[in-house]
Amino acid sequence: MAGYAVQLAGPHRFAQLARGHGVLYEPLPDDILALCETDEGYRVLFCGLLLNGRSARHIHALIDELLRSEWRAAHIFRPHLIVYHPKSIASPHMVERIGCRSILASSLPVHTPTSAFPTPSVPWRTIGPLNRMSHTMVEQNFERAFRKPVLKWRRKTLGLPERARGRHAPDRKLYAYSRYLVPTPKDWGEHIHVTGAWWLEEPDRRLPVELETFLSVGVPPVYVTLAGLPQRLAHDLACAAVGAARMLGKRVLFATAGRSVGSLRSPDILALDDVPLNQVLSRVDTIFHHGQAATTAAALRAGRPSAIYRGLRGRFWARRIHDFGAGPPPVDVKRLSVGEMTTLMRAMDTPFVRDNVRQLSSQIRDEGGIDDAVRVIDQLERVGR
Repeated sequence: MAGYAVQLAGPHRFAQLARGHGVLYEPLPDDILALCETDEGYRVLFCGLLLNGRSARHIHALIDELLRSEWRAAHIFRPHLIVYHPKSIASPHMVERIGCRSILASSLPVHTPTSAFPTPSVPWRTIGPLNRMSHTMVEQNFERAFRKPVLKWRRKTLGLPERARGRHAPDRKLYAYSRYLVPTPKDWGEHIHVTGAWWLEEPDRRLPVELETFLSVGVPPVYVTLAGLPQRLAHDLACAAVGAARMLGKRVLFATAGRSVGSLRSPDILALDDVPLNQVLSRVDTIFHHGQAATTAAALRAGRPSAIYRGLRGRFWARRIHDFGAGPPPVDVKRLSVGEMTTLMRAMDTPFVRDNVRQLSSQIRDEGGIDDAVRVIDQLERVGR
């Protein structure tokens, strides 16, 4: 990257991806990432909600191991700059110990208070004069949830006092989402940059024969992911999607993520455990998904309408997309009937929605993304010399 020596540290599951691009990679335990994929874990790691008893002990044990692993990676590499996600609770303390610069990077507008909108973890579009306070309260709760293992680690491993001398705020903040979806608040400082999504451009790999055949024959299918849903809800959603698709003469491609769709298979239905989304986006009609930032951005970039399941992780982007007329409001999977799914599919087919998605797609494609992020890093490095 721009002439720098770079080391990535992240979950084991991404090691092969990084090394395939020739990037030094230090694998960290997968447990926290797996926890993030559950509602309980999300409440703790992103909403800062406190746990008690057995849950607290279990999560604290995972945090202990993660803190040790992150420090081991940083201590060996001795970075001049740490770019970190908010989930890396070790990073601000490692910055203090090493004495280096830091940049917070996130695909959600978190850990930066603003009056423009509340923190993404609350279920409301706005809470008026409490918008700014909501960001601060969630960040404080987040820190409080892990205070005990972090203070112990600071003292025993880093050799730092339990209480930091002052607050070690990052030198810059990078937000990897589109400013067209979330306009940059006027009360954010000049050290905060909204760059657009960061895309990893890779050559397409050959699709499985079954998937290639399905995509090549017939109308583009509706893509439905069942990831992140309990088995019962996943089955109910699959039934509603198939029923609606057959009423409208559509086909369905399921990414099951290990969930079963039972006896729903037929020539107009294909269910695969894993679907390479970036390769099939341009070949599907619409997308039903759980609202991760990367999936939301990729769907918009490809010009495909999205319907996002209502839940802790998806509601923020679902509201944003609905506000821009590029998709329906958050979808309540627990109460989704065939009739309601049919209505959703019809709504996503309207010229109004399709035109709005195409406009957002054009705007997103023009954003700097990684190039803008590298420019910020370069500027910070020049200031530090």
